[in-house]
Amino acid sequence: MGLGLPDTILGAAWPLMHLDLKTPISAAGILSIIASLGTIVSSLCTPKVLRILGTGKLVAYSIALTAIASLGYGFADSFNILCLWAIPMGIGAGAVDVAMNNFAAIYLESKHTNWLHASWGIGATLGPSLLSFSIMTDGGWRGAYEYVAIALAAIFVLILISLPLWKRAEARGGLSENVTIPASSRSTDPGNAKVAGPGNSSSGNASGNAARPDSNSNNAPHISIREALRVPGMKLSFLTFFFYSALEISTSLWCGTYLIACGFKPEIGAFIVSLMFASVMIGRIASGFFAIKFTDHRLIYAGIFIVSVGCLILSIPLPLNLQPACICLLGLGCAPVYPSLIHATPARFGESLSSQAISIQLAGSYIGSILMPPAFGLVAAKFTVHLWPISLSIFVGLLLLCVCLLDYVTHKKLNKSYARERVIDILHTVSMDTLKRERRLQRRLRNRHRKH
Repeated sequence: MGLGLPDTILGAAWPLMHLDLKTPISAAGILSIIASLGTIVSSLCTPKVLRILGTGKLVAYSIALTAIASLGYGFADSFNILCLWAIPMGIGAGAVDVAMNNFAAIYLESKHTNWLHASWGIGATLGPSLLSFSIMTDGGWRGAYEYVAIALAAIFVLILISLPLWKRAEARGGLSENVTIPASSRSTDPGNAKVAGPGNSSSGNASGNAARPDSNSNNAPHISIREALRVPGMKLSFLTFFFYSALEISTSLWCGTYLIACGFKPEIGAFIVSLMFASVMIGRIASGFFAIKFTDHRLIYAGIFIVSVGCLILSIPLPLNLQPACICLLGLGCAPVYPSLIHATPARFGESLSSQAISIQLAGSYIGSILMPPAFGLVAAKFTVHLWPISLSIFVGLLLLCVCLLDYVTHKKLNKSYARERVIDILHTVSMDTLKRERRLQRRLRNRHRKH
């Protein structure tokens, strides 16, 4: 939520900001590029800092940096000062993005990763709401950034308080290490039931080690970004995120312009764009529940299929009243793809390479969001904005191609990971059933003792 809060204020507040600062309206693109470049540099440097500070401290410091930058935005009296504050804004956002995604991919389940990205949508929705509140209370756009700084400061304090929880989670290791196996079912006291991880089970080291791939990422040798790029599938992963961001950012940036060109009024077009963002948020909340039963692999292809259907329908002549539904389809389809790609990273490349892989993926995402939407802007200026659905179809096709190639290169690791997840789910179910039976037996023994 802290990452999403400042992301959407700039676009909503810029009509007021450029008048107040006496800056051309086109200058917003310069601010966006500066922040994005800071984010790219930060995302590539974060793995090294992450090993030194740990996730909790790095996220806390990055949120503090973003809060300070938001305060700087609120007090800026010229466009040049805004450009200076855009640097720490981008650096803080990139560090939080890599650190949180890496933590979620290794230590949390797929459903939590989807809900994590859904919470970004909550923050992105609250940002313009704070702007509206500030304008109504005569605080203007500066007051909105001050409110954001206060909210980020509160989040910073919460993260500081929760630092022991972050350390405890990282000390336990990844989810593959935290498997519970029921002890002997002869035990009648559930309090004395012993659990063992797959590496410490009584079945021996051979079967235990086969179930724990790459589990101790802290002891694994860490390699540079350049060396990580040589790992099979890493460049394909970069391209996958490049084309996904090209798809998502092009959808959010050019959707309103396309709708107005089709005949919608500007206020109706803006409302439909907000519906698209709401569809992304709702889709990610729903994807969290679907992730309980389905693998990341299936969620990724399901999302791409839904986006493809939306692009296909948009590419044919439609009545105006059907186009909002297609736009919502694009949002729903995009919802599970990004979180599921992130969560599958440790399965594809191992926990020891997870932070480097995610930093490379996010760098590809940021570069795609910088280059491809303006590239379509040139196409729209030379030809027509009605080519927007066709450009989305091209991005979806390239995304699907990259995902298929990436799955082909890393299919052995993915199959082992998904098989391990199924074993973990079965062991967890058996463990819970055993504990329930033991509790029922214990209850019966106590009742018999009371009767006698």
